[in-house]
Amino acid sequence: MSPSTCKKTTPAVSVVCTLSLRQMPTDFKSLEEQIVETVQRSAREFYAQAVGAFQERWLGERRSEFSAVRWRLINQVTPFGLVRLPVRVVRARSDGRYLSLSKVLLAPKATRLLSPLVEKQALEAATGRNYRPAAAELGRWLRTQVSAWLIWRCVQFHGAKLCEQLERQWWPDRVAPRPAPVVVTELDSTYLKRQQKGRSAKVPVSHFPMHLGLQYTGRKRRYTRRGSSAVTLEGKRWILSAQSLALFGRRLAWQRLRHYGRTEHEVILSDGDEGLERVREAEFPQALWLLDRWHIARAVRDFVVGDEHQYRRIMTPVWSAQSEAVLETLRSSPLRETRPEQFHALFGYLLGNREGIDNWRLIPSKLRRSIGRKIAPVRSGSGVIEKNIEVRINRRFKRQGRSWTRRGAEHLAQLLWLHTNPLDWNHWWFKTALAKTKVNPGWPSPPRPPN
Repeated sequence: MSPSTCKKTTPAVSVVCTLSLRQMPTDFKSLEEQIVETVQRSAREFYAQAVGAFQERWLGERRSEFSAVRWRLINQVTPFGLVRLPVRVVRARSDGRYLSLSKVLLAPKATRLLSPLVEKQALEAATGRNYRPAAAELGRWLRTQVSAWLIWRCVQFHGAKLCEQLERQWWPDRVAPRPAPVVVTELDSTYLKRQQKGRSAKVPVSHFPMHLGLQYTGRKRRYTRRGSSAVTLEGKRWILSAQSLALFGRRLAWQRLRHYGRTEHEVILSDGDEGLERVREAEFPQALWLLDRWHIARAVRDFVVGDEHQYRRIMTPVWSAQSEAVLETLRSSPLRETRPEQFHALFGYLLGNREGIDNWRLIPSKLRRSIGRKIAPVRSGSGVIEKNIEVRINRRFKRQGRSWTRRGAEHLAQLLWLHTNPLDWNHWWFKTALAKTKVNPGWPSPPRPPN
């Protein structure tokens, strides 16, 4: 603050930063390093003085409730490095108990060692890499050592707070509904390795599912140059959860209603999994279901075992969306006698999911056919959801032999979901960080979806 803007009675915190010309190095590289070190040292001094002045002002406004006792120093990692932070010890006049203002002003907080802004940086680092590499990256930025357990603690504390808000249907993401002719919903699941407590080799390895839901209104080419096949999704929204499929499906239906409203056409794409089928029937009864052709092609290839003629013969009616012709072609296949088990498995799969094959013809042609460089918004393949599982789940949850508890994975998944939108992330952090009461971080939502 400039001295000219302060009144004579206004207290100010000031720190002088100087650099001696006699001690100035001869090369620019050393000069830059000396400037950074000098500014960092002055910033740490200014941080400590400003925090002390803030406590004095807080105590002056509450002289009738607290009396000052003494100062104490604590270590705290700030954006400028490790600071010996002055903290006031006060005594309550009502009951005579002693307390430090760091517990009053900086609570609730995940850890006592990290400042609020550093906790936010810790969460952002943990969403992109494992806890130890995230702690190393944060330590290089702060120029001090940071433990991986501090990163883990921040994720569990703030992730639990975000999950509780979502359970209360307090949505932190901003709603901006846009009219669209169609909304496409894609569902899929993958499995994460469960963390085994103890080192007993007799305990079998187990897994639990992680679900991903993706919704968008169309596709467009990422680049305008001719020959480019890269596409991007319009109006894209996604959620990630390790909870049960019922809770996951309910939240996905909420997202569908909040962000897209009512549309003329609604399509849902998934494989033939029974759990996903229950989600479709319970939460998206009005949507046209498409069976993913990639899973059909994989099942057919497992049956024909490299016979390209039989593969094309079975898949041709699939591409024409004629389930009866697919079953008839499969019945007359010469591989029926040589591979009876695989035949019955494939026949049962196609017979139980024939609705998802035939529904392709019920979608208007303008929504499923590309014209020129305009890409159709509806496709029958699962390339989009499979790529998002690789980006959203596999890169963070599956590499380097990582294992998780269901609760820990859910906490990190919700932070990862919110962090992808910087506007919603910053809004949620500044509204809920250090809040001593349960705060709704979001905006008003539409009515509850019908059961």
